[in-house]
Amino acid sequence: MRKRRFCGNRALYRRLLLDNDYVDVRFDVRSGGVSAIHKYHRFDQQIGPFGIKRGDYERLVAGILLQKGFVIILGSERATSGIKTPDGTLNGTIMDIKTVESAGRWAIKDKLHAATKQGVETVILYFPIKSLFSEERIRVGWNKHLRDASGKEYPLSIKCVMCIVGDNIYLFHVKYEQEKPSYDDFSEGSKETGGVPLSPSMQR
Repeated sequence: MRKRRFCGNRALYRRLLLDNDYVDVRFDVRSGGVSAIHKYHRFDQQIGPFGIKRGDYERLVAGILLQKGFVIILGSERATSGIKTPDGTLNGTIMDIKTVESAGRWAIKDKLHAATKQGVETVILYFPIKSLFSEERIRVGWNKHLRDASGKEYPLSIKCVMCIVGDNIYLFHVKYEQEKPSYDDFSEGSKETGGVPLSPSMQR
């Protein structure tokens, strides 16, 4: 299976190289990861509280996931004025990268809330400061997000919350087996060291 995925990713890389809509197309020969940027992808030029342009975090995350064996495509963000489009896809799932720059009580909830309104399946939370991350903080933010989103007009689309802390990746999978997701539907966090398919049924 791993060899098949490696060959499939290499074929995707070659197709993207020939597609004039994509730039900075890369393939990691060790992990089999692929990354590419659509020519109409917009990198946020705003400088965050740590003195780094927020768009640079996207590039950093893409580089980490490439080395871990994931397929990350930063897509076109052309849309009607005022509409925030997702950043692209990760292993074929609609994703958006959210950088957590605050220790605020509801910072995680706010990121998840914004991602849900974008119809995102995979939320990538990047923590530039390791002390900002804890599994308990993710759980508290998720539960608050569910309570606040209850009854809203948009569907609960999130299937996976990926947290990147340094070189470590933590996956939290969401199971929508009940009519209303609850605390118990948010499965245990799992620390991953390599590229894996994103699926709510994946065992840790």
